[in-house]
Amino acid sequence: MKWKEVVYMSRSITFERNEIVIKFSPLTTIAGLKHELKIPYSAVKGVEAGNFKLHWSALRVGGTSIPFGYKAGRFRYNGQKYFLSYHNPSKVVVLDLEDYDYDKVVVQVGQPKQIKQAILKRCPQLV
Repeated sequence: MKWKEVVYMSRSITFERNEIVIKFSPLTTIAGLKHELKIPYSAVKGVEAGNFKLHWSALRVGGTSIPFGYKAGRFRYNGQKYFLSYHNPSKVVVLDLEDYDYDKVVVQVGQPKQIKQAILKRCPQLV
C-alpha cells in the first residue's frame, strides 16, 4: 500500500507501510550501480534536510564522483558506509541508519524539508 510518492528528476521516494523505497532512473542506476533502496523505518536513527558535504578523502567504492559535482554510488569514510545520489548537495535528505547496508543515505530531492517531515511522521523513534 503506497502512502505517498514523491518524484524528483531521476529519483522517486515512496512511503510504504513499513519502509521508504527510493527508486532511481535507468541513467542514475548506471551512475550509482543501484536500482532501488528499501529502508525500513525502524532503521532510521536520524534525518536531516539541506546541506551535505562529503569529506575530500572519502573513498569511492563503486559509482560515480565528479569533483565539486555529481556523486552517486557507494563511498566509505571514517569507517562508515555511505550511499549517495545527488548533484546539488544543498537539496538533499540525509538519513542516518543503523542495522542497514549503509550508515548514511544521501539523496537529492526537490523539497528536502517536506521529505524530512514526511519521514519524521513515520518514524516514532525520532520524536
